[in-house]
Amino acid sequence: MRRTFWTFALGLLLLTPASAHAGDPTGLWWADGGAAQVEIVRCDEALCGKVVWLRSPFDLNGCPLRDEKNPDPELRGRDVLGLQLLHGLRPSDTDEEEWKGGRIYDPGAGRTYRAALRMDGPDRLKLRGYMGIRLLGRTTDWIRVREEMQCREAI
Repeated sequence: MRRTFWTFALGLLLLTPASAHAGDPTGLWWADGGAAQVEIVRCDEALCGKVVWLRSPFDLNGCPLRDEKNPDPELRGRDVLGLQLLHGLRPSDTDEEEWKGGRIYDPGAGRTYRAALRMDGPDRLKLRGYMGIRLLGRTTDWIRVREEMQCREAI
């Protein structure tokens, strides 16, 4: 009887689909205190994110903001709007609210940092950019862009 119970329980466990990552950071996010919107999407088994909106998309000369502080001179002419900032964030094996092992690029400084992301409820996340170890870094809070806040194109 016991053997039948355990066989049945194991069978149920094996047939139960693995739960999706509970903290789902995909979608549109207000970044940098509302100065930008970043869209986070799945890229294979990781996450990546690009700038899709800027509060101030132009420089002092009225030209589109460029990635002018990039250490690679050939990349300094690319627009910040549309720039991929996040890449390679993978779900943690031990914490379903955390994504780690990625990189974040800061076009304001022209630097790339290691990155980790932690969901803080369904509509908030904490993104940490750091150098080497997490202790040497900075955390920013991002807020999910609600549907009512998204721009609607005129028809």
